Amino acid sequence: MCAGIGAPGTLKEILRGYFGDMSAPERFGSDDIVKAGFIEIGPGVGPVKIGPLKYSQWWGDEKGYQRPVELATVRLKNMVEVLTKWNTYVTNPTVIDRRGATYLFDENGKVLYEYQHKGVLTYSETMSRPLSFLTPYIDKDKARNPLGFADTGGNADDNKSKRGRGILKPAGKAMGLLKPIFSYENKIQAQVLDVEDADAASARREIEDAVSQNDVVIYTYGLSPFSSEALGVLDEAGCSNYKKIELGLEWFLLGKEASAKRLELLKMTGQSSLPHVFIGGKHIGGLFTGTAEGGPGLAALKESGELQKMIEAASSREKESDE
Repeated sequence: MCAGIGAPGTLKEILRGYFGDMSAPERFGSDDIVKAGFIEIGPGVGPVKIGPLKYSQWWGDEKGYQRPVELATVRLKNMVEVLTKWNTYVTNPTVIDRRGATYLFDENGKVLYEYQHKGVLTYSETMSRPLSFLTPYIDKDKARNPLGFADTGGNADDNKSKRGRGILKPAGKAMGLLKPIFSYENKIQAQVLDVEDADAASARREIEDAVSQNDVVIYTYGLSPFSSEALGVLDEAGCSNYKKIELGLEWFLLGKEASAKRLELLKMTGQSSLPHVFIGGKHIGGLFTGTAEGGPGLAALKESGELQKMIEAASSREKESDE
């Protein structure tokens, strides 16, 4: 059944529940909690407890779309509800002869809308927004998002809404586990390239000058997908005047001067990886890596709405100094 044999579309809909849907609004409330035996999910899509094990989903801070496993969590919630109140929901199981259909009748019993599907989970022609067929009868926004949860607009082709999300996010967080290795490698590289105290001092002055003279500064690698994504996040936020400083194509291709800057960035911030982002003279971390003081990093600031505010504040600071 789940493989779609005799029920086409079922597997696709199952996968949509686990992998998420950029074209759909949120489905799980920020204060919702699901309990099923020793499993507890919530409040919201972030915290998960499985027996003694506790962790948070890496997409828990993302807003405005159907996040990975969010729909699967809603289905689990509904399943628990039905199974614990079976006699209420299923008064006569012998009359349940169709699982994938939607009908809309008027007050006289006339069929206004009808949709049938062979899939087990597919009950609407537009599953991302299953009640869109009600648009002619109720408010369009209500039909597209009946729960009223956060909704970025439903344009799945809009890369703007995807910046700072996707597979790079867990990969970036995993890179944080390698920080001790990268920190050690950073220092070894500087030694191999004969970076002396004078080189380090010069590199630090250049970094401090760049940070003090620009609203937003980002240090990048030319071939790094994390650097490219960070630039995309800044572009999305409308930050057009950032200063991009590319140290090299990648960490293993750096020369003496770039290696000195990389080492000084590590000493100044405690962060061994790139990109490095500074806003208003303050280091905010990398794309997904935060700061030692607890800052969440560029992508998380975007999700919370704080990034735009920080950029505007930095720009205002510069205008005041000019006056």
